[in-house]
Order: sequence, then structure tokens, then C-alpha cells
Amino acid sequence: MRVALDLSSSGPFASPLAVLQPWYRRVSRRLGLQGKLVTCFFLLMALSLGTTCWFLARSGRENLADLMGEQARQISSALALASQQPLMLRDTTELSRIGQDLIKSRNILFVAFLDADYKSITHASRDPDFDPALAHQHVSDTRDLMRVQSMGSAVFGNYLEVVAPVLVRAGHDASLSGKAAAGSRLIGYVSVGLSQSYEQNQIRKIHATAAGIGSLTILAGVPMAYLLVYRVFLPIRQLVLATNKIAAGDLDAHVAIDRPDVIGALARAFNEMVQRVRRQQEQLEDANHDLEQKIHQRTSQLQMANKRLSSEIAEKEDFLRAISHDLNAPLRNISGMATMLLQKHKDRFDEDIIHRLERIQKNVEVETDLISELLELSRIKTRRQKMETVDIRALVEEVGDMLENDLRTKNISLLVDGELPVLDCERARLRQVFQNLIDNAIKYMGDGRVHEIHVGCLVRKDEAEFYVSDTGMGIHRDDLDKVFFIFRRGKNTQTQNVAGKGVGLASVKSIVETYSGTIWVESELGQGATFRFTINGKYVPQTSRASPSREARELSSSGAEV
Repeated sequence: MRVALDLSSSGPFASPLAVLQPWYRRVSRRLGLQGKLVTCFFLLMALSLGTTCWFLARSGRENLADLMGEQARQISSALALASQQPLMLRDTTELSRIGQDLIKSRNILFVAFLDADYKSITHASRDPDFDPALAHQHVSDTRDLMRVQSMGSAVFGNYLEVVAPVLVRAGHDASLSGKAAAGSRLIGYVSVGLSQSYEQNQIRKIHATAAGIGSLTILAGVPMAYLLVYRVFLPIRQLVLATNKIAAGDLDAHVAIDRPDVIGALARAFNEMVQRVRRQQEQLEDANHDLEQKIHQRTSQLQMANKRLSSEIAEKEDFLRAISHDLNAPLRNISGMATMLLQKHKDRFDEDIIHRLERIQKNVEVETDLISELLELSRIKTRRQKMETVDIRALVEEVGDMLENDLRTKNISLLVDGELPVLDCERARLRQVFQNLIDNAIKYMGDGRVHEIHVGCLVRKDEAEFYVSDTGMGIHRDDLDKVFFIFRRGKNTQTQNVAGKGVGLASVKSIVETYSGTIWVESELGQGATFRFTINGKYVPQTSRASPSREARELSSSGAEV
């Protein structure tokens, strides 16, 4: 089993960066760009000062050790030359005097005189408890002579020690170089201890003074850096102020910066941009003024056109009413005269006359219905009826009841596929749609083996699509685009024997268009026809857009007969 640890998240395993990141963001937001620049300047100065002090301290310690070591060798060499005679004579008094005189110097801590076997002859020391045996404990062979050794003690602290040999030549002539020569003889050693504390203290004081001066320089440089940054950002602040004025609508704002650098070029470009924006604003205002005038003129034209159209529609309705009245009046007279002749003289008329009079009555009735339908067709889009909530399934059942005799006569089954929605619509107009489509399907059912009419609906998000499908004689492909025009009928020889006025489908199309819908037909000759139309979703309540129930799905698969 492998366990992955997310060290970047919070918790006991959170990384330092993840912990410091929120704090850094808060501080960064508060400082701003100027504060960040000043902070970076301060950190760079502090880093430079710290690095310089560290380098000086390290170099000072190394140089001090070299200088003090060279001084210790020179003192030990000079002391070896000066103590040749007393050391050869074992004059402890003179040697003690020399030692006492030397330790009065500032840096010399002790002086020890040793014989050739490293035994102490005498010594002088600032420490009364100084042990001369310590003066030569680091000397193991002649290679350690005249070598600077760093030593330390509780009293002296850190100090340098050099052991120098004391040599004499034959005739008591000592070598001035301190090196053994031919015929030289070793008579003893001189050990000198040299302190570095004074020089180290001086160097520390120098370092402290340098650090103090650097700190004061940094403290004095921070305000200067802030003033410099403030000065550098002054043009940018002016640009921001001018930008805010322009955003507030003041296009007369400009930046008064005249500099030869990049910021000056930015200021000049900004001023040019403002001038261009101002010119474009003026051009836009002129264009808006012209557009407003054109809109006003066009609105006036549209109002006049609407008034003219309303007047024409009113005149058209008056004309249609007059035509309807003028056409219906003589038709009613003709129908009345034919009825009167049949009632009074039916017994004296032969069958041919009676047949002709009955045809006159029937034709008058057909023409009267046609005139009524044409008048209603002209009113569909201009005179809207009361809107109400209509259950389309119940509406289809009412149409089925009304056409029950025609359905039974032709042995046609009217089936509803699934659930039909509820619509906010004009009840009479939607009833007219389904009545015309179902009646049209009954008329053109033909003599096929299956006589069925299906009504169904598919509710989508933005519309409801209804269909009325039949198993009739179908429509020729060339006639599909013509069936919704008034007085247009198919060219099929079978359809010529079907009674019809050519107004019903045109009325259906007008009603569907008042609900922002479309209607079309899908058909092949001899394969039946399916009329589909849509109703805009705003006329479909939300409750009718839910998913079909289990019963509805079963009806959708099997069909329900009305």
C-alpha cells in the first residue's frame, strides 16, 4: 500500500513556502510597487554592507596574523642576537633585565631564555604563574624554530609564540642572520610570546565604526530612495489621475510632462491618445445625432405606415363585411326561392327539377360557408381571441366526438400517442387547427387496408411540436409546397374527387404563425401524410414541460384510441 504525502498543503507536513505564502501576499499587497522598490533597495544595501564587513573582517584577521607573526620573528631574532653574550655566560641578571625591559612593550607577553637542552635559565612574564616549560612544548625538531605558532591560555588568551636559536661562532662572533653557519655553536634558545588583543580590538573598533557608518548610510539612504522612487513614480501617478478623469468622462484631461526619457514618450503618447479619443467622441456624437434624426424620421414614417396599414386593414374588413353581406344576400334569396318552390310545388315538379333545386340549395350552402371561411381567414391575424389554458388532449377528444360519424363511416381509428401538453392559447383557434387537420386526414384517407390517424406532441425547451399523421393516399412530392396556399389542391386524380374549398390548410397556417410557429408536411404518394406544426415555448406552461409519466410512456408506445 502506497501513501502519497502532499507537502504543499496545510497540516503538520506543510512546507515553509506554503506557510509563508499567505503572509507574503498580504505584505506584498500592503507595500505596493513603491514600497517593494524601497524594500529591495534597503535589502541590497544591507547585503552589500554585510558582505563588505565580512570580507574586511576576514582579510583583517589574515593580514593581522601575518603582520604580527612577522613582528614576532623579528623580535625573536633581535633578542637572540642581543642575548648571545649573557646567555653564553649564564648571566641571569642581564637576561632578566633584558626580559623585563621587553615585556614592558605593549604586545610582548613573556620572554624565556633556554639552554641547549630546552631547560629554563630565566624568564620574564606578565603572568606571575607563567610556566617556562610551556615556552618550548611545541618545538619537536629544528624545523619548528622561527615558526610562528598560535597558542592560548586562560590569562593571555590567544597569542603568537616564536622560538629562536641562539648561535655563536668561534671567537664569540655570533651570526647576525640567526642561521647556523660553519663553525657555529648552539648555546640556547629564546622564546617570545606576542599578544594580538590590542590590534584585534582596534580592528573590531574599525569594523564597528564601518558598520555604524554603513548603517547610518542605509538609514539616510532609505528616505532618499523613497524620495527618488516617489519622484520616478510622479509621472505615472499623473498618468493614473488623468486616466481616471478620462474614465469619468473628462476628455480635456492631459499630462503635463516634458521629459526626454521613456516616461516622457509615454506621456506624449497618452496625450495623443486622449486627443484621438476626443475626436472620435465628437465624431461619434455627430453620428449619434444623425442617427437620432434618421430614427426620428423613420419612426415618423413607420407611424404613418402603421396608420395607413391600420386604415387599410379596417377598410379591408369593411370591404370584406360588405362583400360578405352583398354576396350572402342574393345567395340567401336564391336559397329561399328554391326552398319555397320545393315546399309549394314539389308535388307538381318532376324529379329532374327537384334535383336541380336541391343542387341549387347545396351550392348556395357551400358558397355561404366559403364566404364565412374567407372572412374568418382575414380576421385570424388581426382579431385575437381570449387567451385561456387549454388541455389539448381534451380538445382533440372533442374534435373526435364531433367527427365521430365520419370516423365510424370510413372505419378510421383516431389515436393519441402519449400525453398532450396544456397550452395558453385561443381555444377556438386551436380547435380549428386540429379540426381542419383531422378532417383533412379523413377526407384523403383513401381505400388502404389500415385506416388510422395519429395525434402526438414532442415538448422541447423552447417549443412544442405537434403532429397529425394519417395512413391515407398521401401527397405528390411536387404539391408539398402548395398545400398551404389558398385555393390550391393536389394534382392527384384521386384528390380531384374529394370535396374541399382549399381554405382549411391556409387557415391552419395563419393560426400557427400567430403563435410564432411553423407548419410543414411530410408525405409520399400512397404512403400517407404527416402534418407537423410548432408552438412557441412561451405558450407552454412549465408544468407541461416535465418528463412524461410512466403511463404517458406506455401510451406513447402502444397508442390510445379516442
